[in-house]
Amino acid sequence: MSTLKSTLSWLLPFGSSAGSTTTTLNIAHFNDVYQVSEHKVNGEAIDVTKFATLLEGITTKWKNREDGKKDGLIVFSGDLFSPSIESSITKGKHMLPIINAMNVDIAVVGNHEFDFGYPELTALLGTSAFPWLLSNIIDTNTGKVPEPLREFHVLERAGVRIGLIGLVEEDWIPTIVGWPENFEFKDMAEVARSLSVKLRDPAGEYKCDIIIALTHSRIANDITLAKEVFALSPTAQASKDISTEHGVDLLLGGHDHIYWISKGVTEWNGYDVNIPLEDAQEDLGDVLVVKSGTDFQDLTDIVLTLRDAPPESVRRKIIQEIRGKRYTTKGETPVHKAIKDIYDKEVKYIEDSLKEPICIIEEELDTRSSYIRTQEAITDCQLGLRLRSSQGYGKADGTLSNSGDIRGDRVYSPGRLSLGDLKTMFPYNDSVVVMEVDGKTLWEAMESGLSRWPSQEGRFPSIAGFRVEWDSRREPGQRVLGIWLLEESSQLTPNGTPILVDKEPVARSSDRKYLIVTGEYLANGGDGYTMLKDQKLVINAENGQPKNQLVKKFLGGLQLLNRDSREGTRTLDSLKAGQLAAAAFSAADHKRVGLLDPYERSRAQKHLSECTLVECAECALYGLSPPLEGAVGAGILDAKQDVLRAAGDEGERSLPVIRPFVDGRLRDVAKM
Repeated sequence: MSTLKSTLSWLLPFGSSAGSTTTTLNIAHFNDVYQVSEHKVNGEAIDVTKFATLLEGITTKWKNREDGKKDGLIVFSGDLFSPSIESSITKGKHMLPIINAMNVDIAVVGNHEFDFGYPELTALLGTSAFPWLLSNIIDTNTGKVPEPLREFHVLERAGVRIGLIGLVEEDWIPTIVGWPENFEFKDMAEVARSLSVKLRDPAGEYKCDIIIALTHSRIANDITLAKEVFALSPTAQASKDISTEHGVDLLLGGHDHIYWISKGVTEWNGYDVNIPLEDAQEDLGDVLVVKSGTDFQDLTDIVLTLRDAPPESVRRKIIQEIRGKRYTTKGETPVHKAIKDIYDKEVKYIEDSLKEPICIIEEELDTRSSYIRTQEAITDCQLGLRLRSSQGYGKADGTLSNSGDIRGDRVYSPGRLSLGDLKTMFPYNDSVVVMEVDGKTLWEAMESGLSRWPSQEGRFPSIAGFRVEWDSRREPGQRVLGIWLLEESSQLTPNGTPILVDKEPVARSSDRKYLIVTGEYLANGGDGYTMLKDQKLVINAENGQPKNQLVKKFLGGLQLLNRDSREGTRTLDSLKAGQLAAAAFSAADHKRVGLLDPYERSRAQKHLSECTLVECAECALYGLSPPLEGAVGAGILDAKQDVLRAAGDEGERSLPVIRPFVDGRLRDVAKM
């Protein structure tokens, strides 16, 4: 265990005196949590129920308030609803009941809060027991922060009035495909200073003693921000009087999936602040920034000692000391019984929904290894097309996946495909990335993917956006005959599959750059794709979404299109496959699928059988809240059931019909 103690504790900051009044403020902080179910970290099996025990162990030491709350703050710094295996089914709905029960006080949104589109996020926040911040994004239609997010929030703890603001970096906004066009970024430091003026005004409404910024931003950007807004350490205050400066007192950040504490803290147990980190080179011990790891692995216990600032100062209180402790969830950490009960209920909701249909297939869908790992396969072709369309709705040049992504090892007969079938086919939480590669690298990747044929290896490639001719008779490493980028084509063969139209060849020696959609696993050199490792990432895994989540999102978007078109046909004509894929993702980003979604319908039905409230936030999420036409008294339940039945009928009518096909984009000339 490492401990840092200030070597300049004998120095008194500007404007302080040995007799200054001090106040203690307790904070528990965490960020970037995804997988509530059991997962292994350094060989230890942890889950959200064990994390909850750690959190309660911290908060039970806090004083009780008259209002029944604890006299401290529980703060969350973004990325709750996605990505995870569970979220690919629930769109994050399983997370809020669990986090609500942990008594979180305040949160800032992270980039993954937008994975299912802003309308879905808006609906989710309607069931949140705590406010969510987004201070530096403006809805240009209203001139205010987007509803229902808040520009700031003020709480009182330990007699201290605390202004809380939420700031996000600009860097991750371009990676959100469905980012609303009317959402405008504002400089983090400028917004922080402006809100400081408003919240600290001694003649104003809020009269805040301190301001804490919740951020979802990279470490380097947080360090820069901390310097700009004078979130300075006690030692740095010895040479800079911050009591006269508007800004922020402390940054509690997320987005980086590591545990990191700036060097300016007074004392920290369980973490060595002097461990070098490339992104933290500008941390000279002068700033106060806290990052609390990821995925229910880490939790931070923070104790602030605040002193009164001199009279007439801009800041009413100053951080005199900041001490903390890192808590790490272990395999032997006890399970929190109350959270376990909620978790079990959420898992049951998921399990009950798996039998619900999500689409209809018109042809057999073969996921056997003997098929998909030795030749161009229907499933591979469909996956490649959808993943390409998911990133900027088709801006990528192509897609490269490995057939090992697809599981099930069975043939699905024509008819209804269930949510459980989809989960079986795509069991991995492999996030999509977009990388920049040259022609040479693309050729090497294809040679590697085809090198183990006829062995049924998971590296066998699945592609879209380009076609490849290869010869299985040749020696490994010499099998690729040519690669061509493809045009979007409207030409069809007599059986209805697209005719591939070459756009341009990809030369083996070409240094031209191509944008390729792939998975994090391959991008890290997995399954023999070592040439992809260390290639430039335009969208990295932390900003990407899992493939299984994107497939479900695509199907949900198709349901929206089917519902809205009312043209009497649900079959996806291959002629329109590319355009429809882009349109489906766009629809899913800008509209709520709602009760068309099989999980949401199943969950709503189970919830309704248990709900005894006339007005209920979760019922409102499903559109089942009063006033329902003609519903009074006992008739309210009947009215809600009628809404669900109608939604089930519409869900059935709008089920997308998929016509799988193979079009020759990965052609073995030895079999021609």
